[in-house]
Amino acid sequence: MNSQLPPPNDIIIYSEAVNEFIGKITQNERESFSTIVNIVKHDYMFLSKFFKWFDEYQPNCHNEQHYKTVILLNYYYDMKTLYRKSIYHKLLESKDPTIIALFRNTTLNSSLYKQNLNECSLPLSLLLDASEYANITYNWYIMAFTFINQIYFPDGSSVNRQEIERNFINRGDLIRKEKFSLQTIREVIQVFLKGVFMDISEISVMLVFYLCFLTFQNLTKEDIFELKDDYIRLIPFIYQYSASSRLSYYSMDNLFIYGYDKRERSQPNYLHYLIHYYGIEIIEKESLNFYWSWKSKPKKQRNNITLFTFAEYMIESSFIKDHLQELYDYFWDATPFIDTKYYVYFLSVWGLYIERYGIVQPKHFNNLIVFLSDSCKIVNKEHNSQNLTLYEFYTTLLASNPEYTISNFKDIVTIFTNKPRNFIVYLNQLILKPSIIHSIKTNKNSAKLYDYIKRVGSRSPEDYCYLLEFFMAYEKVSEYTKMIPKFIGAINSNKKWLVRDESFFDTILRFYSIIKRKNPKEAKQLFEKTIRSFIKTLESDNKSSMVKFDVIYPYLSDIKEINYLLKQTKELLNDSDQFVEIFKHFIDLDQIGQNFIQENLDSMIDMEVKSTNKNDILVLEYLNDSTLTGFTFNHNKIEQNLNNQTPHIQNLIIQKFVGYITRDKSTKPSDILSLSLVSKLFFKSVCLTFQHYKIQLNQRIPDKYQLSRRKWSFMSFGCYHINYKDLERFHYQDVEDIFYQLSSLTIHKPMIYLVNREMSNLTHLDIETANDMSLSCILQMMNHCFKLQSVKFSFFFELNSNRISQIDAIFQKLILNNSSTLAKLYFGYPATYISECIESIESIIGHIINHQISYPTTFKYQIALTLNDDYVRDNLPNLDRIVSLTSSCTHLILENYNKIKYQLKPNLFLNLQSIFIQVIFVGKFYREVIDFIMSPEIKLESLTIFGHHDNLREMELIKKSNLKKVNFIIYEQEQVPEKYIDSILSDVNQNQSIKSLKVFKGFRDSINIPTLCYYPYIDKIPCTTDVHQLNLGEFHSINTNHFIKY
Repeated sequence: MNSQLPPPNDIIIYSEAVNEFIGKITQNERESFSTIVNIVKHDYMFLSKFFKWFDEYQPNCHNEQHYKTVILLNYYYDMKTLYRKSIYHKLLESKDPTIIALFRNTTLNSSLYKQNLNECSLPLSLLLDASEYANITYNWYIMAFTFINQIYFPDGSSVNRQEIERNFINRGDLIRKEKFSLQTIREVIQVFLKGVFMDISEISVMLVFYLCFLTFQNLTKEDIFELKDDYIRLIPFIYQYSASSRLSYYSMDNLFIYGYDKRERSQPNYLHYLIHYYGIEIIEKESLNFYWSWKSKPKKQRNNITLFTFAEYMIESSFIKDHLQELYDYFWDATPFIDTKYYVYFLSVWGLYIERYGIVQPKHFNNLIVFLSDSCKIVNKEHNSQNLTLYEFYTTLLASNPEYTISNFKDIVTIFTNKPRNFIVYLNQLILKPSIIHSIKTNKNSAKLYDYIKRVGSRSPEDYCYLLEFFMAYEKVSEYTKMIPKFIGAINSNKKWLVRDESFFDTILRFYSIIKRKNPKEAKQLFEKTIRSFIKTLESDNKSSMVKFDVIYPYLSDIKEINYLLKQTKELLNDSDQFVEIFKHFIDLDQIGQNFIQENLDSMIDMEVKSTNKNDILVLEYLNDSTLTGFTFNHNKIEQNLNNQTPHIQNLIIQKFVGYITRDKSTKPSDILSLSLVSKLFFKSVCLTFQHYKIQLNQRIPDKYQLSRRKWSFMSFGCYHINYKDLERFHYQDVEDIFYQLSSLTIHKPMIYLVNREMSNLTHLDIETANDMSLSCILQMMNHCFKLQSVKFSFFFELNSNRISQIDAIFQKLILNNSSTLAKLYFGYPATYISECIESIESIIGHIINHQISYPTTFKYQIALTLNDDYVRDNLPNLDRIVSLTSSCTHLILENYNKIKYQLKPNLFLNLQSIFIQVIFVGKFYREVIDFIMSPEIKLESLTIFGHHDNLREMELIKKSNLKKVNFIIYEQEQVPEKYIDSILSDVNQNQSIKSLKVFKGFRDSINIPTLCYYPYIDKIPCTTDVHQLNLGEFHSINTNHFIKY
């Protein structure tokens, strides 16, 4: 291939040439490569293919890939980008003299180092390398763990290990902003395997915890599978070191039953993610190797706790089913060696086995009964009366042998009745076991057995209430009303030992729901007592976590029940948040919920603040008028998403509130962050705004931060809109995925990237371009867009036959592929005198008008003509020669217009609706512009003026009749003077037709693309004026730069 690439005019030819070139780049082609980098360095999408070279780079391996890395670094000097993509650190730590030498003459802002260390900047690999040449020491393991701890917690935070062990699935707070690299985790595993023999158990315990609970959710699936062999090697150590997290010995006061159903009853499953990703078969295989190894040791050398950990994790294994007898024998053999503090875990695991598989041999049942009686002293009146697990296991054991239980039923009942009164819940658990209740009903002494239970229930309303669930299962529904007097006194009992938890109320409310139709009077009394008791329990400080409103909602089905709950809440609760906690659920109750809301909304608001006078909020009516605010509030998608997940009223309110603030251009990024940190719901609302609305990233998120779509990113639900230049904010490996999922895209800089697959979500496209290569690229893009609804296309540079033919092809393809969806189209182009170009423009406009004829009610268009005499070769044409262009113009752009003096004739622009004027100085011709605009033939609706405020003293244009929108873009580096904005407001207040005023700071920016072109564009920045200091007149401020009148 020639060392010189073809001229970069056609994107397809150029891309193919570049791909071929970089595929076999040699030393002799360095100059050509320099040209390539210089051209494409402004297009991150294109440049990302070069960045991927760094993924394949190997230090000190002087091969082709090494040479490519060297030559790229010779001509690409943006160290800031390399640092943000973690390339800079990688190269500095490569120990490759050739690479490091390339950084001598480059600089990197030292402030970029002032962020927390991350896995890419920690020398963990260096520690491992050192371990190959020296013995592992105690200090080495501690130092390695210190680095690992910094990797997992770069901000210096920590986690509660026991809390995460109890609840680690679907935990968003355990997901990092950045994924772990495969190599980092592999190195952590290597550190553990090397250091575990140092016998520093507390470090080994924490590393196993990190690797099993904090790692998988922060790896890619590809990396997880790559780590398969590494993790399999950990299995024996997982059984050993996860065992240190034993369930604690429960010692509680006489209210021990509180929360008994919420305690963890088993060892947290350290193998959860290994089984999920690698499959149970391979885990079983390695676990059995551990089991055989455990068996081979003498009894006194066996770690019996690890046996129970193995048994719990492998409970569903087919091997376990085939070796139950052997395993039960080992369980029993381990009993004498189990420390009493581990009885809780020992019985928990064996209880799981008995529930699933039953008792294999009678000897195990008999041995365990004796063990519970003699060692655990479960039958004694006082001993171990605080240990819940013992009695849960006891009921499980008894349920596994109904014959024994029924034969000894009276003695068993006595054991529970001799305990503190609330131990009756365990009796209730026992007799509700399917095997036991069936045996009671079918036994020949059924009446006698039932009589034992009734006698326990008759001791007090509280005892009967504890046994109510059994009585409901045993008795016919027709007998239910007779039960009410026996337990209703327990509902508001003043007995201190009575525990009213969620199961207490759930049983009573279930009873109520069964009887309320046939026995409404008795049911009403029961319901009201229960609700009052529930609210009092909720109100109690020391038991506030025992119950939640969720236990009540399933049993409320009519407006009377809701109103009673509401009434009790008002009377007993002082916190309006608890009131709203009730209120928010009733949106699910269809018409009942609507009636409830209508009748009680005012009273709910009164609990927090005084009612607002209606007249005081009429001023907000303008928010519903999108023509005034400039915002379109289409919440259908957002409402659907929210209602599918959390169908509560405040979700919708918060979403609208958060969406409005987030989209306001004057809102600071820190304010959005603060909103998102209020709660998960607020965070979700911010994410939904990014998913469904156009957010300008450069105004919202400082560019020093890299972006992702991970769970705790504002773009976790998707990125609706992005400016093409902001794609550099994403990692080069992810940027294509981001690009192809966009719904809205703005391209205001040269685009060199070749679109090669469908942009399936893209509906809004805004293009401002001025070079040939971008035109070719956009034409290629049109082959892959089929759902476009709104398109803005502006070409700024001088037209020629090649450019206009490409633009014509773009519009033909656009309309052909998007005819059924296209609803809004803007076409902007510079005036030209070339007849061939004029014919092509007429053809383009013809396509647009024909589409409007085909879709008269759903399609609107705008044709923008730019008059700019600042061309390189030629002056502007005489406007009389391009009547076909001026007559179709709906938007006129006047820039540097001195050479069209005396040509602005109203009869040439009869379809003109809006105009943009760049005011360089106030002179004679400006007077001509004013006369042109003020002509009655010009029916202008929108006016935009750009220039220095010193040049904008002439405000006559604002007096134009029927003018609705006025925009000022003031060329200022500093703050716009408030007195100047005041003067603008004074003038617009005198024109009753003007409804919207926007004031921006603005300046011309430009991108210089070597060998291509130079083109300018306007950057607009919202003013930060204190609106309270302005004389608004009849206008009202939407934000610091937008004012409307209704």
